[in-house]
Amino acid sequence: IVEILFLVFFVIDLLIRLGNSDLWHPSKGGERPMDFSYFNAVMKSESFPPYDPWFAGGYINYYYYGFVLAGTPVKLLGIVPTIAYNFILPTWFAMVATGAFTVAFNLLEGLRTPHDDETPAWGVQPASLIAGIAAAVMTIFIGNLGTIQTIFNALQRVGAPGGFAPLDA
Repeated sequence: IVEILFLVFFVIDLLIRLGNSDLWHPSKGGERPMDFSYFNAVMKSESFPPYDPWFAGGYINYYYYGFVLAGTPVKLLGIVPTIAYNFILPTWFAMVATGAFTVAFNLLEGLRTPHDDETPAWGVQPASLIAGIAAAVMTIFIGNLGTIQTIFNALQRVGAPGGFAPLDA
């Protein structure tokens, strides 16, 4: 069940990446060039702190440990960084969803008593499964309510083109 859940969330975010490969401010160029250059710098550096690709002779003066965590399996597996970069976000996305599912599922499974007769033949209590899936969905999709606020504000501006609709309401 957990492997299927991981694969489902991985494919969901992979489709998001295919549809909008630059997730950060697409109209302004986004952070992708900086992000990818820092990832490559961490992958190519022989010592830490890694070199700064934007400042010749300098070192990265930024948080780079996440790039180390993502780059370690890439380096060990010998994956080309340009390919691996597009799979890193879907992998983190799926791992966070799987972690949230596991916590909620096991919390409810821990409350089971040995005399529970409602457990189906396949051995998983439906309430635990529903709680796990709900936790994964809420963590991944509902966890960032700033997106909902941005969409709401944009709809306000569309609905009142000449009227009063504050940009930061």
